[in-house]
Amino acid sequence: MRKNISRGILFIFTVMVLMGCSKEKMELKSKSLIVEYGNAISNKAEDYLKNDADFLKNIKVENLPKNEKDKEYPSIGEYEIVLKTDSQEEVVKVSVKDTVAPEFKDLKEKYEIEYGSKIDLKQFSATDLSKTEISLDDSKVNYKKSGTYKATVIAKDESNNEAKKDINIIVKAEKKDNTPKSSSSSSKKPSSSSNNKSSDTVRVPSNKDSYIEFRDGNNSAWDFLIDNVPSDWYE
Repeated sequence: MRKNISRGILFIFTVMVLMGCSKEKMELKSKSLIVEYGNAISNKAEDYLKNDADFLKNIKVENLPKNEKDKEYPSIGEYEIVLKTDSQEEVVKVSVKDTVAPEFKDLKEKYEIEYGSKIDLKQFSATDLSKTEISLDDSKVNYKKSGTYKATVIAKDESNNEAKKDINIIVKAEKKDNTPKSSSSSSKKPSSSSNNKSSDTVRVPSNKDSYIEFRDGNNSAWDFLIDNVPSDWYE
């Protein structure tokens, strides 16, 4: 009887020891992780734990963030990933950050513009996962003097990551207007001379019977021109 009791105690002790030895604990690689924006957050236990493969098979990865609309990665922010077994639970903090600057697309080394014109920012573009703003530092450019000037194109995303690129701006020479100006000279009407006969002038013939005594008897005194003659004289 005592032997049976001893064997039973020994069996229970052995089972307890074995169970205690087999109860492996989760070993975190890190309590916090940084994931670059644009990458998915892993749902695999081996990316968070150091444990062996057999143990990792029983780990559940929960509380994964949802991806952005029409994308395969979550938005920028802070998340907590939960690792679980039937008897254990660990939390890993994951930070999604954007640390990558925009990349310029088809940016040329030099741009030519007309004299007195300003360069159009629509000529510049950059690619990035987030919204990007393009600006131009042209403080050294004189748009009213022909020549070659240095300027800097700047692309900045919503996380304030910047990309800068120096370019040359060539201001063309001013175009001269060679078209002759039209002179507005008014046509002058010829002035009427006192010697010219007008439609208001009539010659009165001499008459020997008229005013014989006029001008010492010179009866040809009526042979002269009279201006502004009344119209009934012509009848």
